[in-house]
Formats: sequence, C-alpha cells, structure tokens
Amino acid sequence: MGSFFSSDQLKQKLHVFLVGIGGIGMSALARILWARGHHVSGSDRSDSAILQDLRQKGMEVFVGHRAAHIHEDIDLVVYTNAVSIEDNPELIQAKQLGVPIIERAKLLNMLASSKYAIGVSGTHGKTTTTSMLAKIFLAADLDPSLAVGGVLSDIGGSGYDGKGKFFIYESCEAFESFLKLYPDTAVITNVDADHLDYYKTFDNVKKAFASYMQENVSPYGLLVYNRDNEPLREIVDRLRLPQVISVGIETPADFVAKNVELSEFSSRFVLMRGKEEIGTFYVNVPGLHNVYNALLATVTAKLHGVPQEVIYRTLSTFQNANRRFEVKYQSEDLVVIDDYAHHPSEVMATLKAARRLAEKNGAELVVVFQPHLYSRTLSFYREFAQALSLADRIILTEIYPAREVNPGNVSSELIYNEIVKMRGNSRLHYFESLEQVKKALPQIMSTQAVLVTLGAGDVWKISNTFSVA
Repeated sequence: MGSFFSSDQLKQKLHVFLVGIGGIGMSALARILWARGHHVSGSDRSDSAILQDLRQKGMEVFVGHRAAHIHEDIDLVVYTNAVSIEDNPELIQAKQLGVPIIERAKLLNMLASSKYAIGVSGTHGKTTTTSMLAKIFLAADLDPSLAVGGVLSDIGGSGYDGKGKFFIYESCEAFESFLKLYPDTAVITNVDADHLDYYKTFDNVKKAFASYMQENVSPYGLLVYNRDNEPLREIVDRLRLPQVISVGIETPADFVAKNVELSEFSSRFVLMRGKEEIGTFYVNVPGLHNVYNALLATVTAKLHGVPQEVIYRTLSTFQNANRRFEVKYQSEDLVVIDDYAHHPSEVMATLKAARRLAEKNGAELVVVFQPHLYSRTLSFYREFAQALSLADRIILTEIYPAREVNPGNVSSELIYNEIVKMRGNSRLHYFESLEQVKKALPQIMSTQAVLVTLGAGDVWKISNTFSVA
C-alpha cells in the first residue's frame, strides 16, 4: 500500500501517523517513536486512558477517523489489523496522497532491527511471559526496549525505548503478523486453535508457526519453547532448526521444572538441567500456566547472561501486566479478579487458579464472562461452556464484537444452552448488558465469593466498580 518505505528512513526525524493509536500494541510503538524524536500523531474510534496519556506526552491524537487528519506533511501512516483497510478514510486519503503506508508489525520489526530482538509468541501466555522477561532485563540494568501486550507499571505503558542492546516484544500470530517479524531469539509458549476467523483451520495455524520458526527466526539465534505443548512439540520435531532449547514439566526437556507447588496467589518450582539442580524459584502469580511462563522467562534470561539472583528476585516480586489475574479488590468476604482470558484454554487456566483461591477461602467462585468476537464464540462455544463450568456460578453477557459484524444468530445463547445441557440452569444467568450485570451482582453473589471477570472486551468495567484494595 502507498509508496515504498524502508527502515533507513527512520534514521531521519519523521511525522508518523498511527491509525488505531489507542490500542495496546500501537500505543507501544507511538511511545517508542516519540522517544526517538519523531513527530507522532494518530487516531482511534473512541477516547481512552491510553489516548489521554499520549496527549499528555505531547502527541496529537484524534477521536474518530477522518480523511482530513492526513496531509502531505505526514511521512508515514501505520495501521493496525483491527482497522478495515478498504474503507478507513485515513488510509484511503494516504493512498491518494502517495504517503507510505505500512502495517504495525512491519514498523515494529524496523524499530527492533538495530537491536538484538527477543520475540515472544504463542497462542496463550505471550503478555505474561514478555512482562516477566521485561522486568527481569530491567532489573538486571540491561535497559531493554519493550513492546508488551499490556500496561507495565515499571514503564507506565506498553512501550519503552531503552538504550541497551535488547528489544523484547510480543510476536503475535493474529493475521500472521509474526511472519513480518525477525527475532534473534524466539520464545514460544504454546500452539492452540485460535483466530480461526482468519486461519480457518488449526492446521493453518500450525503451518504459520512452522513458517515463523523456519523462516523468521535468525539462523544464528535461538528458539526456546515449551515441549509439554503437543502441537508445538510436533512442529519443532518436524523442522530442522539450528539452536533449540526446550523446557517442560511433564515431558523430558533441556530444562525441567520439578517439585511444582501451587498456592492461591503464587507458585514455586525447582529448575533442573539434566541431573543438575539450578535453583528454586518462587513466582508471585498463581496457576500452572504461569509456572510455564516463568520457566520460559527464567531459561531465556539465563541463556542471555542475566544473573540468577536477579531472575529469582524479579519473579518473587513479580506484578503482572494489567488484566492478567489482576486483583482489583480484596476483603475478608470478597476477592475481585479481572483477567483478559478470551479463549477456552485461557478461561480454564484462569478459573483453575481462581478455584484454588475460592476453596481456600470457603467461597463461591463466580465468573462474569463476556465472549469476544462472533467467530471465536461460534468456533468454541462448547469448549467455553466446559471451561466456565469450573465456576460455581456463571454470569454470561452479550458478545463483544470488536471488529466483527454478526453473521447471523450468533450470541452468548450458544454458550448458555451448552451449559444447560451439561449442568442445568441452576446458578446460571444471562444479562444482555454490563449495566444489567452490575445491578444484579449484589443479589446474585453469596456472602463469601471470589468474583472473576473474564474477556478481551470491556468486561473489566464490572471489576472497576469495586473499590481498589
């Protein structure tokens, strides 16, 4: 699209316009561009705390997409895959004016090209693993550049332009974006069926990951992966890759976590390499899925020269990115947790961790779930029903469509009906809007409860109605 643009041009001071600047991924790039001295402006469909933060830094940010925002003084337009290329007025105007247009992943790769890039990919756990690595490298005074899929308190956002040699970023498989990224070290958490609106089949997902590992990871670099994930293990075993390091808990691997202990808000494991005991690590987040994330982060950091005591100290005090098992309120009778989980595997992992807490407290586990995307709901409504049934009480609200239009007759009722088949309609509720959920919650919840709000949409607004702990 538009005219040709090369990474060499970023050595000059440019005016860069970001379409969809309010997204976590786009705002990360806006912050990095701004720190490197570029003039940054952009637009998004609605106002947000992220937009307000960018304005305070001095960036020109518009609410709404209009052709008038694009003029000949702009050197580059960047867009996110959440934006419709065909009918976005800013992209149409940029094309007419001959302004170069590139997608977000290409710009991220350009920004990282002068550094040693560590890309974290996988269907689940990317943001937590990236956050762990980011905090470990920051604690080691390596001052890495960062592009994280969540807000990190350490950097006050999702993007940071460090002066060190490392650039740590999320390498997202949605829309095959990661095929435009070329990391020196690739960290892969797992491979699961997701984004089937784009990929259509799980086989296509696996083919994309195989292509990423084979073609995109530097031949002089490193692949660190979770060998316990069967689809990922099968892909790696099929390929001829130069330098591969495996981690696991159940499967023999180069590095193995032994004596795993899980508690309500944390976990602990002993790291082994063969028969050598490397050390015991305490992780300040709950759930077996986070042991895998910590295992990948620990091994990756060690392989890049980070002292073990720095890794231990960072994980033991680790505060996750926002919306990752984020405790929003805590009292003797009630714990409120908000989580970004929007895939059945993520819902299952989050509710297993929450179930442990509920049982410890003798409390009812209540989940408010807002499905994300019509396509994902249609693909996985049976799996969602099964995962949600880990909760004692289930509250469903209507689908958050994001970029999608309803193809017809797709609603949360699909999940609701599956749950009824599995366990009846006792302690099962449906409300069309979040406002209705807010009004009903006081009557629905038991005196002792662990309340979990789940979804990639705006279900977090429910947890925000409770006072901060």
